[in-house]
Amino acid sequence: GGGPPPPSPLADAGHSIVWYRPALATVDDPEVYGRVLINTLERAVSDSLLRNGGEVGRFNVLMDCAGMGSRNSPPVREIKRIFSFMQDHFPDRLGVLLIANLGTVPRMLMNLVMPFVTEDVRAKIHVIPTGTDERMAMLGQIMDADQVPGWLV
Repeated sequence: GGGPPPPSPLADAGHSIVWYRPALATVDDPEVYGRVLINTLERAVSDSLLRNGGEVGRFNVLMDCAGMGSRNSPPVREIKRIFSFMQDHFPDRLGVLLIANLGTVPRMLMNLVMPFVTEDVRAKIHVIPTGTDERMAMLGQIMDADQVPGWLV
């Protein structure tokens, strides 16, 4: 350990950050769930464009899988559909997808979905380490240390 991570180059580039904590929601209607996710990403693009004078319209997603299990996870077909929609309608908008607290069920879902994700998108998906120093170093690539919420430290 020792000291905060260096200033974050991506945070300075104007990428919006989308905090996604799927275990906090119940998926009663996958169609509505998907629409809410897409709306959230559209708002993130808009936020980035507004803050950067139309120059940058990208977002980073931080997905916290803590508490995710079979009862509160979307069906695999819906996850595939959402990834497909994102690849088709948000080309080059995703900066990175950082995944925290990847347990057994989320890891299985990820393994089922990854073959359907393009190589370009796969290269942007990273699992956040569990060690505090390593975790903060990775998060420091997209945000300043004071932006990291307590539930993620």
